[in-house]
Amino acid sequence: MRDDEKRPEIPDIGGREDDELSQYGDEQDAPVRRRRSTKSADKAPKAAPSRAPKKKKKRKKRRSFFDFLFAGTPQRSRRSEGMRLFGREVHISFWPAFLVTIAFLLVILVFVQGSSLTVDEQNVTLVGLPQDLEGYRILHLSDLAGRRFGDEQATILREINTLDYDAVFITGDMVGASGDPEPFYELLEGLPSSRPVYFIAGDSDPEPVLEVTRDITGTVEEMVLADWVLGAIERGAIYVDAPVELTVGNSSIWISPADMLNLDASELVRTCEEQMTQEQEGTVLGLAEDHDTLPATTYRYQRSQRLLNAVNSMATTDVHISLAHEAPSDDYLAASRAHGGDEKYLTQPSLVLAGHYCGGVWRLPLLGAFYIPSSTADRHGWFPAQEDVQGLSSVSGTQVYISAGLSTSGSAPMMPFRFLNRPQISIVELTATLPQNMLTQ
Repeated sequence: MRDDEKRPEIPDIGGREDDELSQYGDEQDAPVRRRRSTKSADKAPKAAPSRAPKKKKKRKKRRSFFDFLFAGTPQRSRRSEGMRLFGREVHISFWPAFLVTIAFLLVILVFVQGSSLTVDEQNVTLVGLPQDLEGYRILHLSDLAGRRFGDEQATILREINTLDYDAVFITGDMVGASGDPEPFYELLEGLPSSRPVYFIAGDSDPEPVLEVTRDITGTVEEMVLADWVLGAIERGAIYVDAPVELTVGNSSIWISPADMLNLDASELVRTCEEQMTQEQEGTVLGLAEDHDTLPATTYRYQRSQRLLNAVNSMATTDVHISLAHEAPSDDYLAASRAHGGDEKYLTQPSLVLAGHYCGGVWRLPLLGAFYIPSSTADRHGWFPAQEDVQGLSSVSGTQVYISAGLSTSGSAPMMPFRFLNRPQISIVELTATLPQNMLTQ
């Protein structure tokens, strides 16, 4: 084709841009689209701006063991099949359910252990023990604290009735801080009347001696002793507020309160007698103050007189057992030993029976008791030597047996229940036979 030859003209039907403009007009003529109101539009992801900088990938926070334990399971594991409970579907995470189960099992453990009794039988070797007292068995109870074991103490009495014993020694806190003596009375009423029962008061019991004496006509004891003490006496128990002699065959056991071990009996009698005489004269003269205090002074004088009689009556062959709620300190027992041969004091006790610590109330595996309410123990009672908590030990030539008791200690209110520590009743058997471990040495 020659260059100067003209090509045929092609009709202008418009390019893409012209075509679109012809179809929609210019930009101002374009219709405004209505926003879609469907739910799918809300869910549609928004397109990121083309020039937006790329976001750095957020580093996933690592979960510690404690986050996993207390914050629940991770998101993936939370999707678990639900179970139907009361007509509703319930989803339970593993760790919360696990912790609730452990707590529930601990509650059952505390309840079962707190209701089941254990019996501790302990032989106590006393050199020179009379033949009449060989094998003499003492039922030792302590720290009931107003608690019931079954209806009318049926559980504890059933256990006691399976045991062989000759006398019952009770070392305080049987009524406890509640002040209700009925559980203690139920126990006394269930014990055989053929076996003597001796008891003292504990630090959590109501005061055994009234601050204001009764204005009645009767014995001095009826005027000054608390109702719960008189109630126990009415049920056959003997209140050991001064030394008492128990005759067994041709031999004697002297039972004394531990707070009288280091008292000068002669001096105590003289002091109480002087005060009593003065108040008697004041009462005759019409002095109301002397009239009100005379019964209590007379009671103290009678106690001191019984102490002096015991000091003068004790023989070297007699067995002396002292009752204490809290075990006496080593220094106190050493002082009692130092009085040996002095006729103004009680002889050194062969055996001291005590309670108060309740086995530590809470005990841990391998460690045992980690706290006892004691003002004389090392570290104020924290992490005590286990022989100071319960069981038999020897201090300054005196055997000391501490019962783990039946309930909790009123001196440790932050421990309201026993843990890994079953309630205990004890049988203490007297013997002159040396233990096997001493014979092999």
